[in-house]
Amino acid sequence: MSEDGLRVIIADDHAVVRQGIRAVLEEVDGLEVVAEAEDGLQALALIEEHRPDVVVLDVTMPGKTGLEVAKELRDAGSGVRVLILSMHDEPEYVLEAVRAGADGYVLKDMAPAELRAAVLSIHEGKESFSGRVTHQLSVGLRKELEDEQQRSRISSLTPRETEVLTLVARGHTNRGIAEELGISPRTVETHRERVMAKLRIRSVAGLTRFVMEQGLDGE
Repeated sequence: MSEDGLRVIIADDHAVVRQGIRAVLEEVDGLEVVAEAEDGLQALALIEEHRPDVVVLDVTMPGKTGLEVAKELRDAGSGVRVLILSMHDEPEYVLEAVRAGADGYVLKDMAPAELRAAVLSIHEGKESFSGRVTHQLSVGLRKELEDEQQRSRISSLTPRETEVLTLVARGHTNRGIAEELGISPRTVETHRERVMAKLRIRSVAGLTRFVMEQGLDGE
């Protein structure tokens, strides 16, 4: 957890559910629920205002669904970690959440300790899926889940971000990339930061490994 603690936003269209989630999460030392949203549009506005570390999203909300909010956050490269709350335990729902950019998926009837553990896990850069859901996943669906996670991250990159990613992975400096692409070093740095946020990767070595694993390097 960062020195500033863990900042969380809860989005659910039922006030009693939000209050229950808040009570459960605020048992964690250093965790602060900084805002609550009753619909998807309000959630996006509050995320923009408060810049939380984690957002807990109900799947079904007015305005925009939790999955639509997750997709917008992913495409914007916000870096906010997303935990989806759902009543559905079918694997297909989990895959849909992953396609939208969710980092975790838990069920509404989970134990309080499971919710706290899920929030802490995704804050640390890991994925977290309800045990009942993952138990039902066949070997084939587990592989599909992993593939969807990778595809979701790659599809969120713009063509320019993909260019910067491959050049960084090849060992080019920001200045060298700027000269090759005809942009400023500061713009290169902005692209690189957005790529790292979208891919959930924190180092150049990690970017290089990702490019090699995904076959993105044309050389």
